[in-house]
Amino acid sequence: MREMKNTQSHDEDGVIKPGAKLSGNDYVLVTLRDSGDPSGRILLVRKGFRCIHGCTICVECAESWELDHHVHYQQTGGGRRLREALNAQHPAADNAHPAKVDSTEPGTIEADSYRQ
Repeated sequence: MREMKNTQSHDEDGVIKPGAKLSGNDYVLVTLRDSGDPSGRILLVRKGFRCIHGCTICVECAESWELDHHVHYQQTGGGRRLREALNAQHPAADNAHPAKVDSTEPGTIEADSYRQ
């Protein structure tokens, strides 16, 4: 697996560091299916060739995250743009399902008011 640059916001594996201050445009929230754990932040990578597929999320690997995680696209600006990119990639598919699931979950929050 290719390493990313270790910065103030994320480590060399692309994992967002605890306490890192990021814009909602830079991450998407995910919750592990079948778990009561709180949502985690996954770094969005805008260029698929830079994604290390496993700790980061891009258009190419977003749908694979949905196998084990609820991807909360509607809770951040970056997540909404990622959902739009997936819809553009697969216009005939029924892509409303993940957003519908997110919007009905209890405790959902507005993207602009979320800070971790």
